[in-house]
Amino acid sequence: MFRTLLAALAVLSFASIAHAQTTPRAGLQMQTLAHEGVRRQFGLYAPPNLAPGQPASLLLVLHGRFSSAQAMHGLSHLQRVADARGALLVYPETVGGFWNDGGHAALGRRETQQDDAGFIQAALAELGRTHMIDAASIHIVGFDAGGGMALQLACSGQVQAASITLVSALMWEYSAQACASTRATPLLIVHGREDETFPVRGEVITEPVRARRFGADETISFWARANGCANVSATGRGDSVLYANCGSGAQVAYVGVPRGGHLWFHADDAYQLNRNAIDTAALIERFAFDRVNFALPAGGGRDRPRDYIVYTPPNYDPARPTPLVVMLHGRGGNGAGMASISQMNRVAREHNFIVVYPNGVNNEWNAHFDLAGTSVSLTGQRSRLPQNDVQTLKTLTEDLGVDFNIDRRRMYVAGFSNGGFMTLRMTCSASDTFAGFAEVAAALYVEMNDVCRRSAPAPLLIMHGTGDDAVRYEGVTIPNPQGGEPLRITLGVMETVSFFVRRNNCSFAGQQTQYAESGRSPGTHVVRFEPRDCAAPLSFYLINGGGHTWPGEAQLPVESFGPTNMDIRASEVIWDFFSHQTLPEAPR
Repeated sequence: MFRTLLAALAVLSFASIAHAQTTPRAGLQMQTLAHEGVRRQFGLYAPPNLAPGQPASLLLVLHGRFSSAQAMHGLSHLQRVADARGALLVYPETVGGFWNDGGHAALGRRETQQDDAGFIQAALAELGRTHMIDAASIHIVGFDAGGGMALQLACSGQVQAASITLVSALMWEYSAQACASTRATPLLIVHGREDETFPVRGEVITEPVRARRFGADETISFWARANGCANVSATGRGDSVLYANCGSGAQVAYVGVPRGGHLWFHADDAYQLNRNAIDTAALIERFAFDRVNFALPAGGGRDRPRDYIVYTPPNYDPARPTPLVVMLHGRGGNGAGMASISQMNRVAREHNFIVVYPNGVNNEWNAHFDLAGTSVSLTGQRSRLPQNDVQTLKTLTEDLGVDFNIDRRRMYVAGFSNGGFMTLRMTCSASDTFAGFAEVAAALYVEMNDVCRRSAPAPLLIMHGTGDDAVRYEGVTIPNPQGGEPLRITLGVMETVSFFVRRNNCSFAGQQTQYAESGRSPGTHVVRFEPRDCAAPLSFYLINGGGHTWPGEAQLPVESFGPTNMDIRASEVIWDFFSHQTLPEAPR
């Protein structure tokens, strides 16, 4: 079979960062705790100025979906607050992608429910064996999905919170039900007015089940009633509002960030993306420890927000440069979906690298629209994407380098479907920044021929199923809206492989490997081809019978995406390929 493949290949001719810079970022002490038969972890930061023999305040910080304790510590800059206030920072970590915040049934989550509230209580009890904690000064901070868990803990009384802060989070309807009889608690909300995950006007989700996100006004009104707040004390930009004189004495503050996305907001000029002049850590410090002087800030964003999820493994050491993998979702997807489909966090945890899952604009990447102004996508739609995603992804790595010690000679890009197309574009446009590339379920857009032909050889892994109905193996064509011959959108997969065999100066001879069938995915099998004598490595995985899926992770329904091969795990294969690639020098 592969002799035919090689013959076909041979004949084809397609040619507050200021603070971060001055304050060394300390690592977390990661601690393991067995709870209900599951080994769980939490991170602890104890500032050097803890007063001996004195109870310390504690910030209980809950990371967002598919993130981690180490990532939250790096992004949040709460170390600065802990150092200033002599407070402990505790970062519990989820088992899977989400907290058990009461929404598993409402949202149809497939993960096994964990006793997260019980684990957090056990972690605090364990911490109490070694540190004195001021029980009257425990402040809960929840980012993204961690916000729902923060409300679950406080409203159930499982953690007596002196204050709650929600960052890029609003209430779900199920959270409101759980909090219906909650005690008055000071609440701060920091929320981007262009947050697409928690929209400012709320959202009703009807698939796969029915659930409702509250909007900003509804969330504010709920807590104003719960805390006995009658009159607004101050208003500000982005519909910010402060209730400072509440009957319970518990303030409610909503900081709306104009042009803010689904982010942890920073005010520091060292960041190039998402500049909004809002310092979340400073707001938390003032609200938790000096509430009488809390005031609404005046910041806001200038450019379109670019959101992303970061996962940093437990063994991350800020003193050591750490590899970075950028994972790009498909059209209509998002970073959280890519984390779920790929399960790359599990591989990162085992091999100690950082993963970032950015979101494309309108859930899509501009892989080729800028190369031809009249270009159309696979769906036949014309471009609505003027942004330069090549530069955005390069800049993202620089911003991440403010918060994490990234090995800039070992940064990589992988993508699925539309994210795979963007990965091929990065292969041809960003090999000066990234050391390796891997795409699943994509092919080369016709418009990318010239830019790729002019590019230098770069390490590339290609993986594709012959039964892929979304990005067809033989190439994608669509009807010509002006009549005549159909429009050819992409090369076929074999043409794409042939193109990069030539671009990487490889021989058409090579090594082929047929993988043993495990029996878990009947009707599919894997063949790998690696050409010889390449200027930069090239590896092609042919998934015979495979659909538009991520091999090794049966996350996508067969009826919509086709069969998933389970004989290999794409994420492990990709990391093994990346782990052998290093840039000769760090990008400038």
